[in-house]
Amino acid sequence: MEQYSFTVQISGGPADHPQYEDVIFEAGCNDALIAVVDGRMLLDFDRYAASYDSAVSSATHALQSIGATIVRVSPITD
Repeated sequence: MEQYSFTVQISGGPADHPQYEDVIFEAGCNDALIAVVDGRMLLDFDRYAASYDSAVSSATHALQSIGATIVRVSPITD
């Protein structure tokens, strides 16, 4: 397995919850750094998976399971 780094921008769901960090962590996104910038919630992931697509899919499914809408996914490049 390789580590893949990417940013997911979300809206709704946990973004509207007062304890959004806990909600996101409990959904299985303990490998994400959460930031709110200009009212946008961004999650920087460093996720181990068999492929980039698999890493993104598992992260977005976890976020969608708690009511988040995926706005954008962007790879993080060095």
